[in-house]
Amino acid sequence: MNYPSNNKIGYSIKDVSEREDHAELIRGSLIVTDKTSVAHNNAVLEVATALRQFVTANNGKCKVFTENVALYCDELCDDKGNLFLPDVMSVCDEAGIKDDGIHTAPLFVAEVTSESTKKNDYGIKMLTYRDIGVKEYWVVDLQRKSVVRYLADNDFAPEVIVYPHITTISVQVYPSLEIDLAQFFE
Repeated sequence: MNYPSNNKIGYSIKDVSEREDHAELIRGSLIVTDKTSVAHNNAVLEVATALRQFVTANNGKCKVFTENVALYCDELCDDKGNLFLPDVMSVCDEAGIKDDGIHTAPLFVAEVTSESTKKNDYGIKMLTYRDIGVKEYWVVDLQRKSVVRYLADNDFAPEVIVYPHITTISVQVYPSLEIDLAQFFE
């Protein structure tokens, strides 16, 4: 469950980045998320593993990160109230990878929804990822058994892939990489 901050003073990026729990800053509100489900963890692992294996097999320079690695969105766009912890992200700009997190736009981001995160995943996070220059963004919706893909090359118009009607999804930013949706929807 998400717990928005009721603190009238507000939180700074520094305050949130120094926390040890799973805390994000979304439009200036502190959001602390409970532990994730087994299905959520499995989906994150499957997407991240497929990306890592592809990058490694193709001698790629990108790095793949999962949960709890901060993405400093505030540094990348005009909205200064956002510090996200994407479920999966692929980052190709090595200069933007620091010990405290990511300070550059990821090439690819995936968020795995839950009932408590769905509104942010489909809303403010999608808009922020578009604004900071993410090339491909997925919302993996375990409840609906679908992936909504947003591509920069398509003006971030949503493309809905529904399982089991479609059983694999291609990763547009990594040509020839396809992920089997059964790995996390069954």
